[in-house]
Amino acid sequence: MEVYGVPEKWEYPVDRGDCEDYVLLKRKTLPDGCSPQSALLITLVLDTHGEGHAVLTVVTDRGDFVLDNLTDKL
Repeated sequence: MEVYGVPEKWEYPVDRGDCEDYVLLKRKTLPDGCSPQSALLITLVLDTHGEGHAVLTVVTDRGDFVLDNLTDKL
């Protein structure tokens, strides 16, 4: 609501966005050689407050890694 004036809208962020906007941007901008697009999964989870949250899961031969805009840690 705060960013786009509607309850939910998934959009590539320009100067701000929410979790799903950042997931879309990460999925689009990761280097081409990093992983095939099929290995970049948009994953819906619950945050520490029990609210819906989107993260990017990268599936690799070394395990799955979660890229979350709420933390700098994998």
